[in-house]
Amino acid sequence: MSKPVEKSESEESKQIRAKIYKDANPEPDQHNGGQPLIRTTDKRGVQQSKFYTDCAKEHKESLACIEANYTNKQLCQNFFDNYKNCRRLERERRLAENAKSGSFW
Repeated sequence: MSKPVEKSESEESKQIRAKIYKDANPEPDQHNGGQPLIRTTDKRGVQQSKFYTDCAKEHKESLACIEANYTNKQLCQNFFDNYKNCRRLERERRLAENAKSGSFW
């Protein structure tokens, strides 16, 4: 009987295996806890929320109306429409800015 032939692992395979291990087991000081690696801050130096919109006022008003009138949401329809319109305009503005920049993504 012949002995089983041991295959030596190539250098590339070793590098791939090491990268997979490192990505799966980050050092304690390297883990970002799911937060963005590049943190953007507002004018106060506080990290911006992941939900950032120019329609914060309309958003707060619609939520306040829901809290005050949770049994009859029809009373808040005007606030909902204002918020929806603000978000639509914001989206159109961002699309126009992206079109001007000429980048696809």
